[in-house]
Amino acid sequence: MFWGELVPKVVLGLRISRTPHRLGFEGNEAASARHPEAARAGRSLRERKPEKRMEVGMQPQLPYAPALKDMAEAAPTFRSGEDVGLSEEVAQALLETKPLKRLAGIGFLGAIDYALRRGSGRDPHRRRHNRREHSIGVARLAEVYALHAGMGGRERRTLVCAALLHDVGHGPLSHTLEPVFKERFGMDHHRMTRAVIEGTTRFGPEIRDVLERCGVGCEEVLALIDGEDIGDHSFLFSAPINIDTLEGISRCRAFLGLGRGPAFGAAVRRWATSGRPPRNDFDDFWLLKDSVYGLAINAPLGRRLDAVAQSYMATCPERFGPDDFLKTGRGFRKAHPDLFRYLEIVPVCGDDLQSRLPRSWLDVDVTVSDRKFFVDDRVDLVDNDDIFARYRQTRDCRSVKLGQLVEGQGYGQ
Repeated sequence: MFWGELVPKVVLGLRISRTPHRLGFEGNEAASARHPEAARAGRSLRERKPEKRMEVGMQPQLPYAPALKDMAEAAPTFRSGEDVGLSEEVAQALLETKPLKRLAGIGFLGAIDYALRRGSGRDPHRRRHNRREHSIGVARLAEVYALHAGMGGRERRTLVCAALLHDVGHGPLSHTLEPVFKERFGMDHHRMTRAVIEGTTRFGPEIRDVLERCGVGCEEVLALIDGEDIGDHSFLFSAPINIDTLEGISRCRAFLGLGRGPAFGAAVRRWATSGRPPRNDFDDFWLLKDSVYGLAINAPLGRRLDAVAQSYMATCPERFGPDDFLKTGRGFRKAHPDLFRYLEIVPVCGDDLQSRLPRSWLDVDVTVSDRKFFVDDRVDLVDNDDIFARYRQTRDCRSVKLGQLVEGQGYGQ
């Protein structure tokens, strides 16, 4: 079974439409002519019997996904339309630049975000999250820490700018297509973030100019982002638990529709005020991260979506170029509509997915990664250096054929 029968049902709030035309297979004759397999997949999907599709309101089962802990009520993640809540003038200026505005069009989770969007409601699990929202959320945590730790003005501004800019180089579908972009064009979001901040992309020196005008060192910001800073607060970006991961995992939890979780804003205040990492909060976070990876990132659906997208790009290299990396999600979808048609059928095809894909894709090698996160109780959490030793993970990467992954042979336990 595609959704598995190995664990109790987990309420994710997923909603799959049973109205076929909403999957985007109609009204695009030109695209169908360019890629007839996608059109056939759409026609086949419309002809399927209702009982073989997920009905509205069904709660899918995800194999190998641990249950999430029941935690204290979480503060909501930042969403577009809210007051940004950043006091630094340089932060306001950066948010008006084209590269930061572009992030509003970059989905936070990648392929799974586009395939499982459930509407435009205000609830976190009913809308698509984007990289701009995440960046603002990280910057807010940075400012909370800086103010409660008593940082000086320049150090505080540098920290907030690094938080706001740390994902400015993300491409469409975020991490989903990055392995193929890196292999073909030498591009990933780390290198592109540096290029955007330094002003060597088509956006020009807009961000560098803002930083210089506000007295913030460009290289200091980049050192924090790259984990190369050796200052007193470098751990805020380089430690296994940092302000980026705290916000990002909380946002994943919200997307999954799980209404309860740790309130990490309060944890960051305690962290800054005491000068010591809050052990209970961080232990809870590390276990939450393990659960989120099991429920979404390493779950069969997430892997299938990533693998299908990567196989499409790998087998149609002539359709992609370096300029695609700096497109918005909407621009990328307009340039590659067939890719998104395939992504939209993945969640609803189940065991029939293999028959909906071009045969040439099934022999494409894709890399899957199993990541497990665990707390090493032998290490006490006395100071920030202990974060590196107490919060550990294992990672197993292997190559499988797309056909094997679709058949359920590449998941692991």
